[in-house]
Amino acid sequence: MKRIYWIVPCLVLALNIVMTPVMNQASAEEEERGVSVSEGIDQVLAAIDTLQMAVQNNAKLSELNKAGKKLDEAWDVIEDQVEEKSPKDYKIIEESLYPLIGEAQKPSPDVNKIEQLIVETNEKLKSYQATLEQ
Repeated sequence: MKRIYWIVPCLVLALNIVMTPVMNQASAEEEERGVSVSEGIDQVLAAIDTLQMAVQNNAKLSELNKAGKKLDEAWDVIEDQVEEKSPKDYKIIEESLYPLIGEAQKPSPDVNKIEQLIVETNEKLKSYQATLEQ
């Protein structure tokens, strides 16, 4: 009877070892298919709009920082896909997007600089999105 008690945990452990890589592979594939680049750009543009509204409404520093963080998170979702698909466009976008994210998250952000970077980044993202839809 004591041998049976050892067999059950061994079988559970063996099954766990076999199934873990299969489950991890499935979740990685699901994550890759999560958001298309075009949908991701829509999310980044929405985050930029939120930041712009915060700037226009003379929002508190914490709200500007939070909007900058949301923008960073939205970009992170598609950043690798954009870089892989179109390295040239990626470089063009990052020239204004990263300074925008950085400025929005500063302890004392320059609102004029943020407004300028918002315009530049919006133009670049919309232009890139238009090339995707062709």
